[in-house]
Amino acid sequence: MLIKSNKFKLYLMVNLGLCLGALVAILWVDRPLTLWIHQMGIDQWLILRNLTEGLPPVATFAVVVALMWRSWCSSIKSKLQRLSVGLLSSVYFYLLLKLTMQIKTSLKIMFGRYWPKTWIANNLSLIHDNVFGFNWWHGFGNQGSFPSGHSTYIAFCCVWLCYAQPRLKYVWLAGLIVMPLCLIALDYHFLGDCLAGISLGYTLGLISILVLSYISRLFNKIYEVKHNQ
Repeated sequence: MLIKSNKFKLYLMVNLGLCLGALVAILWVDRPLTLWIHQMGIDQWLILRNLTEGLPPVATFAVVVALMWRSWCSSIKSKLQRLSVGLLSSVYFYLLLKLTMQIKTSLKIMFGRYWPKTWIANNLSLIHDNVFGFNWWHGFGNQGSFPSGHSTYIAFCCVWLCYAQPRLKYVWLAGLIVMPLCLIALDYHFLGDCLAGISLGYTLGLISILVLSYISRLFNKIYEVKHNQ
């Protein structure tokens, strides 16, 4: 999946749709949906926790493998160069993933949203403490539900997987859907949190690939100039 200027409107529409969906969820959906899930006992399906904990490392590994395979199958003649490109791309991806998660943490601190359910370190929540909303600039422990870090993580990885192996994009998108569903079903996050997290991961994933594409073109031009001299 190459980022082309004629696709900018599509990316913008998708992101605006996610942001609008998050706003609608915050205003009208999050509270009743969370309480309904709790009343139905769905949030007791703790087997879903295995997916929320297991998907991020699996997605990270999948991106590295996909990038290495993409480089190995490229038109570069030298095997050493192909291997180097794959390794450098993987390191770049990992560093940008870490930066994305730091940005996510900063946003959690800024928004300070209360959690749906108390599930770690006595965090304040709608179900346990009957608190709902945002407590601006008050950290991300007791008030750090927005945006969802797991959704951000998976969305970022999904964008990179679609870039590295676009023919399997529907497989990657399935993983993107599974993570938020599990988080919502367990009352770990509100729907609005997950949509905002997907928007953040999607946006920063696209930007990181745009930067990589620019750097690659720059190095290719430098190589061609030196080779032709």
